[in-house]
Amino acid sequence: MVLRLVPTDFLTVQAAIDASSPGDSIHILAGKFDGFEVDVENLKIFGCGIGRTIIEGNPGFADNGILVNADRTTLQRFTVQGFEEDGIIVNSSHNVVKEIEMIFNGNDGISTTAIGNNNLIVDCVSSFNSTGFDWEGMHNCVIHCESSSNSFTGFPIFSDNNVLIKNIINNNDIGFGISSTFNTLLNNQIKKNGNLGIFITSNNMTIDNSICDNEGSGVFVINFENVVDSNIVRNNGTDMTDAGILVDSGATDNTIRFNKARNNVEFDIEAEPGAEPPNNTFDGNKCGNSSPPGLCT
Repeated sequence: MVLRLVPTDFLTVQAAIDASSPGDSIHILAGKFDGFEVDVENLKIFGCGIGRTIIEGNPGFADNGILVNADRTTLQRFTVQGFEEDGIIVNSSHNVVKEIEMIFNGNDGISTTAIGNNNLIVDCVSSFNSTGFDWEGMHNCVIHCESSSNSFTGFPIFSDNNVLIKNIINNNDIGFGISSTFNTLLNNQIKKNGNLGIFITSNNMTIDNSICDNEGSGVFVINFENVVDSNIVRNNGTDMTDAGILVDSGATDNTIRFNKARNNVEFDIEAEPGAEPPNNTFDGNKCGNSSPPGLCT
């Protein structure tokens, strides 16, 4: 195992990667550096900290910042900013991305492609991009991250079996946009997004989240077999088309239970015509009003 220093031993991160073997480490010192592509497995690439080590886009030169094509890569402790498209693209599996800031990129702060599976993303921040965290890979886990002030969706998820725990998603257009199945949202804070807090389709679990102050509905449920359980849902919605928890007219076999919903517009919980019991289950929800009446206890 060899430790390589950039720019002391190599002027660029890419040159250090090209000279590396599996198991090596690359330490990027403070300063600004070009983007790079990781094609050697089991490398640890780490900087001196967010805002000190900066991987920066050069307009007209590089569309994407970092491409992770090799398995078991670790990226840690730097900023990725100013790329025309994505800050980081993960095309491989079993990687760790930790303590990384992705800001002011033209498309995604970080994305996993359809082959980007079984990755761990922890203690990262994605802000002022078009999209914060764009998920197309499966079996990924995102913990203690922040997705804020992105133009579109904080977390669009297009793949199955991902877990998102204790993240902060605020001031985006939509907080979570989940168009896939078997994902789990646990103990996240979804606040002050310009449209929906959470949009979910089928077979997802939304448990113990704080969903507050979103301009549209707090949770919008479509399709079937979702569980929305033990969430705090407050002060969401701005007009009569919104609700704290809104269940679409075509949605069936969903379970909405033990949520605490207050001060939402127009209703704390609303089941559109066709979504009322027995088509969906509403149980133990503490709320001020509902449509139809009787969905609160």
